[in-house]
Amino acid sequence: MVRLRKQYDTTRNSRYAHQLSEDMQKIEDQLNRNEDQLKLHKKGPLSHTSEQIKHGLFTVANRIDNVWARLTNLVLNHDGKDVKEVVDIRVATDASIHKTAKDRLDYEFAKIDKRFKREVHVDDFGAVPDGKTDSTEAFKKAFGKGRVRVKASAGVYIVRGIRIPSNSALIGQGKGITTFKLHEDAPASTILLTNADHSGNKNIYVDGFSLDWNRDRQGGMRATGGIASSTLTFAKVHFGWVKNVQSINPGLHGFDFTAPSYNISGSNYTKDGCRYIWIENCEASGYGDDGITTHYSEYIFIDRCHCTNPSGKAHKEGTSNSNGIEIDDGSRNVWVNGSYTSGNIRGVEVKAHAEWPAAQNVHVSDHVSYRDVRSYDARHIGHHIASDPQSTTARDVSFTNCVSIEPVFNDMYKGLSPRALVVSAYHRVKVTNFTAIGNPSYDYKNYPVIAVQYKSRRVDINGLSITGFKKASHDVRVFGGPQKADDVTISNFNIENSASIGIGIGGRVYSVKLMAGNLIHSNGNIGVYSPNTQTMIVGVHAYGYSKAADLAKNTNKQIPTRLKGGLVAGSTSGHALSDSSAVIAATGSCKTKGPANSVLASRAGSSTEGSRQAVIASNNSHTKGNGYARTILSSHNVKQSKSYTVSGGYNDLKWEISSKSGNITSAGQVRGGSSLSDYAEYFESANGHEIPTGTIVTLKGEKIMPAQSGDYLLGVVSNTAAVVLGESSFDWQGRYLRDRFGALINQKVEVAHYDEEGNESFEVLDLPMENPAYDPNRSKSYQSRAERKEWHVIGLVGQVMVRIDETVNVGDSVKAKNGVATKGQSNWQVMNIETPYDSEMGYGIAKVFIR
Repeated sequence: MVRLRKQYDTTRNSRYAHQLSEDMQKIEDQLNRNEDQLKLHKKGPLSHTSEQIKHGLFTVANRIDNVWARLTNLVLNHDGKDVKEVVDIRVATDASIHKTAKDRLDYEFAKIDKRFKREVHVDDFGAVPDGKTDSTEAFKKAFGKGRVRVKASAGVYIVRGIRIPSNSALIGQGKGITTFKLHEDAPASTILLTNADHSGNKNIYVDGFSLDWNRDRQGGMRATGGIASSTLTFAKVHFGWVKNVQSINPGLHGFDFTAPSYNISGSNYTKDGCRYIWIENCEASGYGDDGITTHYSEYIFIDRCHCTNPSGKAHKEGTSNSNGIEIDDGSRNVWVNGSYTSGNIRGVEVKAHAEWPAAQNVHVSDHVSYRDVRSYDARHIGHHIASDPQSTTARDVSFTNCVSIEPVFNDMYKGLSPRALVVSAYHRVKVTNFTAIGNPSYDYKNYPVIAVQYKSRRVDINGLSITGFKKASHDVRVFGGPQKADDVTISNFNIENSASIGIGIGGRVYSVKLMAGNLIHSNGNIGVYSPNTQTMIVGVHAYGYSKAADLAKNTNKQIPTRLKGGLVAGSTSGHALSDSSAVIAATGSCKTKGPANSVLASRAGSSTEGSRQAVIASNNSHTKGNGYARTILSSHNVKQSKSYTVSGGYNDLKWEISSKSGNITSAGQVRGGSSLSDYAEYFESANGHEIPTGTIVTLKGEKIMPAQSGDYLLGVVSNTAAVVLGESSFDWQGRYLRDRFGALINQKVEVAHYDEEGNESFEVLDLPMENPAYDPNRSKSYQSRAERKEWHVIGLVGQVMVRIDETVNVGDSVKAKNGVATKGQSNWQVMNIETPYDSEMGYGIAKVFIR
């Protein structure tokens, strides 16, 4: 520092000249030093920092930080419901319109900067930062009626509370450098720093200091209730900036942005709260309740803040819900970005109490929760169980790029289970790129890692990574029951070496979608569990679990693909008009109009109506009417209206098979393409024993026996029949009553059907009348005639292999002798000798045409 004389001795010329010369030399030396320092400064590697360069009303550092924060904090309104408010916030108080809400806030701050009439230092008003002197009055004098920037020195200022009026700023030298500490005599209700008038203040800026609530004063202090006992509270402040502030051991909250009271009712519940608040690079610790909290306030921006290690002393021991960042009753339009919480009961909580509206339109991004009990929790208390009213305000929350690291139990809230994410009662929740990392050796006591529960709806989790929760029950659990969650989508997920069950879905939950995910485990139990089959699953794989999937008590070794709703696939056009219908590999606007309907590999507008219908590999073909169980195969221009029928044709019906009667009707020929060459029927042997193949048989009443000389030749025991009748393949032949001529006796039966929504309808069918002598229990062990040795296929017409003796040659007619063909007169003629007579066998084999 250069010190020049202010007065010269002009009484003596020589002394005056000496003094003047000496001062001029000092000036010259100082100027030279300044020039040398300026040259060194210009040649230095860092001539200026961005904070030293002004650009308009802001520094370059401010603008760089601003642009970066806005890029990283970009949150898109996902449902468009708040568009009016988003537009309205861009209109400033002087009616100027700005491009974005952020531009408007910057503009307002610039106006504040211009409004400051003076800049003062609180020390000039008697404040002493010695940690002893009561400086309360000095701060009152320094602020006066506002419009002032008040600066404070390094050190500790003892105060009984600081009240900041509108259009004012309080600037310290930095966190831990400038500290404001409550006086030993300050009552427990004292707010260390707050706005001067809780009926409303505007344009308040604070920056660069620590706030020590001095919890240990007077032997120990606790919160007194309401909005009291916090280190910093803004009550009904519009346009407030809190930057680089540290909160130490408050009785209640570190930072509270609120209405003057927590007991707010009515639809316009934000009218008395704070609006347009920025809290940036702040930290809180030792708080009795929450680190940062908001009540009945909106347009709150919380950026790069740290809230750690609460005391929980605002609550009874073991019941402290002390949270890092809590967006509480009546808050809306809140953004939390790039922050960190640790040691809390809940890292970030978005909530409300039962009697007040839930926080809504809240967006949390780039947050890290470390060893909080519940890292992220969205809930509306009092709206959870089945008998509670449905919340009408718990809406629109997003968690983006958030991380949960090692959630743990904490005795501040005994018994509360650690979880990475919980959603209760909220609707329209968007979770994007969420990471949960557990401690594999930590005992999570078989609780789930992520829980979606208590009447939550429309929860979308996209981009999920979970690992390390070896002793948890589920990685993700969607709770069911009377207060079930539903409408949940989980997509693009990777769960690796974590809980015993990957994803568990509760009872009565019918709308969950699992898409594009991997579940990998070294010794897991179940990859995906659900007590029903309503879950839609696409592109999900599980490895290392005993059961890849357990769906409705059925085990899958690989997770199946399950699709709900009408399906159109592999088609250029088409309409699946029923939720349980499909149009696959079809063209030409094919349609399915009823439940359980399908059009497959067809074209030209083929369609189905009714229930349980199919058109397959057909062109311009249609099932018509409200019937049931109809199928058209490989057809062109065919219509079918008969229920329980499979049919086909070209331009009109050519064949059909009735599932009711078993009848097959054809307009063309029935041809056999194999070498089988005879027509046959079943007959029972007279003695109940098996008769060898190739034996000629005759009738003995209704039964058969080997034919003797002179007997009527009925046929031959055959293995080459192309058509076989009388098998009674499916049930006892006498199950249904018949008339005197053998025709089935039918009766009209009313059959119930149910559509997709469970509505009942009836159809009257002609069905065979069951024989009273029929025993359903015996049918369970019924064997068809083909399975019983006493029944034989007897070739009656055609080319049959027959046993012959040595008298038979090609072209001979034959008769029977002990069931073997011998030369004689009959209508049976030998076509070829297949195996010559062998005396050791006692017969040969010939192909004989019988008729």
